[in-house]
Amino acid sequence: MSAFVGARAVLTQEAVQARVDARAPGDCVDLSGCDILDVAFGHGQNATPIEGFDFRRARLIRCSFIHTCWRDVKCQEARFEDCDMRYTDIERTSFKRASLNGCDLYRARLGPGTVFESADLNDSSLNLPQFDGVALPRRVIAAGDCPGLVQERAATFARYHAGLARMGRGDDPARIPLHLARRHLEAAAIYRSLSAHWASTGATRDAGWAYCRARRLETQAVRPDNVWRRRREERHQGNQEGRGQAEVTPPGLFLGTLRWLAGSLAQWVADYGESPLRVLATSVVVMLGFALLYYMTGVTGQPGDSLWLRFSDALLFSAQAMTASLNAEVPWRWLQWATTLEVTAGITLLGLLGFCLGNRLRNA
Repeated sequence: MSAFVGARAVLTQEAVQARVDARAPGDCVDLSGCDILDVAFGHGQNATPIEGFDFRRARLIRCSFIHTCWRDVKCQEARFEDCDMRYTDIERTSFKRASLNGCDLYRARLGPGTVFESADLNDSSLNLPQFDGVALPRRVIAAGDCPGLVQERAATFARYHAGLARMGRGDDPARIPLHLARRHLEAAAIYRSLSAHWASTGATRDAGWAYCRARRLETQAVRPDNVWRRRREERHQGNQEGRGQAEVTPPGLFLGTLRWLAGSLAQWVADYGESPLRVLATSVVVMLGFALLYYMTGVTGQPGDSLWLRFSDALLFSAQAMTASLNAEVPWRWLQWATTLEVTAGITLLGLLGFCLGNRLRNA
C-alpha cells in the first residue's frame, strides 16, 4: 500500500514488495525520494540479498535489514531512523551525505566499496562491527551535532536502548542500567576497532586519534565510581536472573583504581604518547618543582644574595640535575636522593618526548 504526503510517496511492506516483484532483470528497485515505514527487508536468520536498490533521498523509519547482504545500493542523502541493521553485510554501497539516526549496526560488516563520505553516524551504534575495506572518514565520527559515539553520552545511550526495547528489538529493559554501566568499555572497543582499521589503510593520524579516545574511555571505565557502579549492576542483574554467581567485568576495585591512576598520569603527562607539548610542559613543571625545593632548603646561593639570584641559582641547579650534567658537590644524603630522583625523571621524560615526536612524525 502506498500513499502520498506532500510530494513524497509513503510506502509500506506491500508497496515495497510490489516494486521488488515488478523489477525487470538488470533494473534497480527505485525507492528514491520515498518515505518507507516499518518494512522488513530481511528475514530472520536467512541472508536476504539487497542488490540494486535505490534509496537516494529516501526516509526509512523503523525498517529491518537484519541479516541482509547489500550490493550496489545507492543511499546518498537518505535518512535511516531507528532501523535494525544488525548482522548486515554491506559492499559497494554509498552512504554519502546520508544520516543514520538510532540505527543498530551490531556485528555489521562494512566491506569494500562502502562509502560514508560526509555521512552522520553520531546517534547510531557501531558495537562489534567488522571494518573490512570501508571508506569511513574520521569526521563521520568526530564531527556533526553530537560528536563521538552514542555510547559516550549516557542520556542518549539510555534513550537508544529504551527505543530498541520499545520496538521489541533490544535487550530486556531491566538490563538497560547494566548496558549504561558498561558503556565506556563498549565505546573503547569500537575506537580500538576504528584505530586498527585506519592504521591498516595508512590513516595513521586518524588511528592515533581513535587510540587516544579508546585509552581515555578505558581510563574512565576503571575509575573507582564507575567500577563500583558496574559491579553493583552486574550483581543485581545476576540476582534478578537467578544465577548463583554474577558475570563480572574485570578489573576489580583495587586493580581498577591502580589502572585509573596510571591511565590518568599517562593522559596528563603525554596524552597517551600523542602530545610532545604535554611532555615538555611536564618537564618544565618537574624542573620548577625541584628548583623550588632547592630554593626553600637553601641548597644554592649565598646569604647576601638577592631573592632573584638565589632562585635563578636553584633553577640552574635543578636544570643541571635534570639533564644529568650536575658537577657541583652534593654534601647531604637527602639531596643526593633528590638529585637522583630528578635525573631519573629527566631521563624518563626525555625518552617519552622522543617517543611522542616519533608518533607525530609517523602521523604527519
